[in-house]
Amino acid sequence: MISKRQPYISELVIRDQRTIEKYLEKYAEPESRWQTTQLAKLADADWDYVVTIPACGENEYLPGALDSIVRSKAVRQHARVLCIIVLNGNAAREAEFRLANSKMRDWFRDNCTAVVTVLNPEDTCPQSLSTWRGIDILLVDRSQSDWLIPAGHGVGLVRKIGADIALYLITAGKIKCPWLHNTDADARVPDDYFLRTNDLSVTAQIFSKPPACYIYPYQHIPDVEMSQQEHDRYWSAVAEYELWLRYYVAGLRWAGSVYAYPSVGSLLACNALAYARVRGFPKRMAGEDFYFQNKLAKVGAMITLGGKPVQLLTRPSTRVPFGTGQGTIKVDEINAAGGVFEVYHPQVFDFLKEFLSAVETWLQDTERDITERNSCFHSSLEKFLSTSITNVSSNSTWLQTFLSESQVFKNLEGAEQRSKSFTGALDQFNDWFDGFRTLKLIHRLRDDLYGRLPLFEALQHADFLQKQAQ
Repeated sequence: MISKRQPYISELVIRDQRTIEKYLEKYAEPESRWQTTQLAKLADADWDYVVTIPACGENEYLPGALDSIVRSKAVRQHARVLCIIVLNGNAAREAEFRLANSKMRDWFRDNCTAVVTVLNPEDTCPQSLSTWRGIDILLVDRSQSDWLIPAGHGVGLVRKIGADIALYLITAGKIKCPWLHNTDADARVPDDYFLRTNDLSVTAQIFSKPPACYIYPYQHIPDVEMSQQEHDRYWSAVAEYELWLRYYVAGLRWAGSVYAYPSVGSLLACNALAYARVRGFPKRMAGEDFYFQNKLAKVGAMITLGGKPVQLLTRPSTRVPFGTGQGTIKVDEINAAGGVFEVYHPQVFDFLKEFLSAVETWLQDTERDITERNSCFHSSLEKFLSTSITNVSSNSTWLQTFLSESQVFKNLEGAEQRSKSFTGALDQFNDWFDGFRTLKLIHRLRDDLYGRLPLFEALQHADFLQKQAQ
């Protein structure tokens, strides 16, 4: 039960209030279901901003992340910031990170000043509140034997625990800013990190949907604690992997995809209402950021910010089965074996651009009947394939198979029937042809038609990079 509503919720319609309350009551993790007794312990506490950080074996990195928060302008200007740290270990790999997690608990004990030692709801893991150099830290401890993250879950559940607690505190009137900041232990936030969400009302007005998520820019930087030998080995792999991430987003942006943004969990600030509407982070081992953003894009605008980047330290990582850490290891292994890191051919993005353009034409061409519109759609893409592929026996057959198996025309008709305007129909179609289906199409184009190119060759042949730079 929610004890007290935060002031900004009074500005929402009753339906939106109920959306948040329903999420907290039915879908939030047990760690966030504080009762009046827990909230009473924070009678004199309130905060301006909140940020959540998952931490598994991060004793060497987390203090640096917290230090960057301490040095932010908001904290220096005496804003109150709550950092929710979800210290965690997974049941399948507990022994691997046991010592590092123990050192992290020791660090909190030795360096932080305790405020409230017991905050957790009954039958949930320990939670405690402390202070450190002007910021408050809520430590949620899922790293010990009775409270380990189940083997089938991973960082998605960890992020969800932290964000659910943040949402409850926002709703209970303890946190003023309705944005759930998410970052990681290896991230170093810029000095205007929190303040940037205060100055976005004008930016948000150019979007047809209310903002659901702000995505900070990023930059990988060398880890000064890494040995010179490790740095020399991994830095080139990190640089190549970052180029690949930027290449992929640039290709999506060139194509006109509404899903053209980086999927990196440490860069996100999510609106509280949007978070509740999509029922929080997926409880996945990895890729939780991709699927979370994929859901958010259907309820609001995804706004990629400019300005100072979040800096991400160079390091390989095996904490999750895929993502930046594993990607770096993969690139390094390819380089060490004398191979070349390959990426999608630039023409997959050219095809995607033609496809999305054909979608818009189909939805706008309302004076023709369905059969004619389908025929024009097919013809425009077949014509494009004939100029870009010379070794496919039947472009028409491939295209027809793709359109049929993907049920593109069925979903175009459905989008049109459910909407009263072109913009509404396009939004409906994009909700169906989402980031995941976009990725599936790109994989199909890679596997069936265009193949891969070495990264630097792809960068040289990607006309869209030169055109976007102009």
